[in-house]
Amino acid sequence: MKKALPPKQLINHIEPQSVLYLTGDANYSRIHLMNGTVFLSAYTLKWFAQKWPEFLRPHKQALVNPAYIHRLQVAASLRSQSYVVMQDQVQLPISRRRVPVMLFQLGRA
Repeated sequence: MKKALPPKQLINHIEPQSVLYLTGDANYSRIHLMNGTVFLSAYTLKWFAQKWPEFLRPHKQALVNPAYIHRLQVAASLRSQSYVVMQDQVQLPISRRRVPVMLFQLGRA
């Protein structure tokens, strides 16, 4: 289910602990919650990254809650794609330049 929230309601009603991950599309963000609800926000991923500094940025179009990362699927070569697999089994890409940063931030380096 997708819902659009006005900015003030978004700030007051969404707890970062209930957010699995966010995906970006131009100047909008889709907020994916644990219960399967998806909210559309007029805020950018950059805004959310500043508001919730504990979230990780594996790719320019994604922001993930590290508490809900199931595993990292790191490619053996640079030509293959690496992924972060969330608890709901959604695979979000990790850009090749951010793989070492993600490993370090998660303490798996």
